[in-house]
Amino acid sequence: MTQSSKTAVKANILPADKSGALNTLIRITKNLNALADREAMALAQNDLLSFSILQDEKEIVAQQYSRASGEFRINLNNYRGADVGLLDRLESLQKELGEKTKANNDTVAKIYERSKTKTQNALLAAQEIGQNHHIVLRDDAVNENAKTTNSNGNSESGA
Repeated sequence: MTQSSKTAVKANILPADKSGALNTLIRITKNLNALADREAMALAQNDLLSFSILQDEKEIVAQQYSRASGEFRINLNNYRGADVGLLDRLESLQKELGEKTKANNDTVAKIYERSKTKTQNALLAAQEIGQNHHIVLRDDAVNENAKTTNSNGNSESGA
């Protein structure tokens, strides 16, 4: 990694001015809220492929959010005189994000429990069938490893 790319990695996400920084944090929080809505839709439709694909996108936005909110917390005193409307909007969006995330996590937990129960039931049913039902081979079933007798009366191995 070059020195310039190391500097780029450490660069601040939030602009220096208060309003710009709050608007950036609001935009990132809105993006996470939109992703949470898309996740909820995928979960409601039991579309786990779409849900899984969203995780990559969410990881990128969540990393941005984490860095931006970390910068915000470090410089919290600088935001004391910021626009109250922007601060209220940010707080509202963060509360909304928390509610959506909790709801999605609850749905994922329910799906997991249902899958776990179905899997356990299927395994128990297979075990019960194996224990209670004897498999009878038909007379015309082919056993490739069985010895057969050729036309000369000699035994031959099928393998």
